[in-house]
Amino acid sequence: MHGESYENALDICYEAVAFPELWSSALDRLAHALGATGAMFYPKDVNENATTVPSSSVYGGLLEDYVAGGWYLNHYRAIRGWNLFLSNRKSVIIEHDLASDEERKGLPHYNELYLKWGFPGFAAIGFKVDGDPWCLPLIRSRHEGFFTPEEAARLAKITPHLRRMVKLGNLIASARSATGLSTFDTIGQAALLLDGRGRVIALNACAEELLARNAGCLHIKRGRLLSADGSNDLPLQSLVAAAVDWSRSTADTEKVLPISIERPARLPIMVEAISSPAVVRTVSPNAHAIILLKDPELHAIGDPARISSLLGLTPAESMLCLELATGASVAKAASTLGIAESTARQRLKAVFQKTGVHRQSELLLLVRGLNQSR
Repeated sequence: MHGESYENALDICYEAVAFPELWSSALDRLAHALGATGAMFYPKDVNENATTVPSSSVYGGLLEDYVAGGWYLNHYRAIRGWNLFLSNRKSVIIEHDLASDEERKGLPHYNELYLKWGFPGFAAIGFKVDGDPWCLPLIRSRHEGFFTPEEAARLAKITPHLRRMVKLGNLIASARSATGLSTFDTIGQAALLLDGRGRVIALNACAEELLARNAGCLHIKRGRLLSADGSNDLPLQSLVAAAVDWSRSTADTEKVLPISIERPARLPIMVEAISSPAVVRTVSPNAHAIILLKDPELHAIGDPARISSLLGLTPAESMLCLELATGASVAKAASTLGIAESTARQRLKAVFQKTGVHRQSELLLLVRGLNQSR
């Protein structure tokens, strides 16, 4: 490592914690100071979301290839490297800890990905943040060669800095996420933000209140939204897993449909997921899904005439909207209104066309917002 340039590079990385737009150039500087071409932060199991974490500029094309080609699957560096980190046998690993020269000749990941991009040399500095495994992978070009055991020992010295950077970054991101979620408070909507692993990274005041009132059936434990009832929790976890998986196919869309959390002798809590990256990123750059919780007992049905006037709906369409706003399914709303389910779906389609919304969750937010603005 290069004395003054190494210290300067760390200073710039600390600045990037507060100003994420600086990460690419900051990690360029850090990589150079550590005797490498590129560097990036890599949480365990980020896999297909690898392009979303901070990385130096040289990593750009390589990471796109890595994700598009599915190279994160059965990756010898990941499998063997994380085992060494998690067993506490190594805090810094280098390429020769993972494969011999002879074995490397037959490894597709090495020959078809890393050599293709001209980066044979590899090292990774492992660390944990709040119990979660992270590492800082470093790549070297052909002329830089491989990292040596002596260099690995020197790289270990920056581990405390990396841990603090990630810790501070998480705290700042959580604060910014909470601010973004406050928009939902203005319409009385309980909302939670989930990261790529399905863990809650922020929740708004309405969500805190709802969970406090329903702690016996719905709560957050070790960062995860859970239901105390196993029959409720299985569909909840399936919803969460599908919502944060941006690589899912169109056929998996049904897995993110709204679900209900049953409560004894009470109306169920409705759970809806917003998983569109374009929408979620406007609230937080670190989030992968927004979970909306609704307790229908807290929301009066409202005035159908007012909804008709404001949204330009027929009385029949307004009544359907207000039934849906209580958390009822289309089938349940149809039964309550005494109409066929096919009729209810036709009316809902007409409502979508008139209001410009495309999903039932968006319509519910719209109707509830109108009710609460009186």
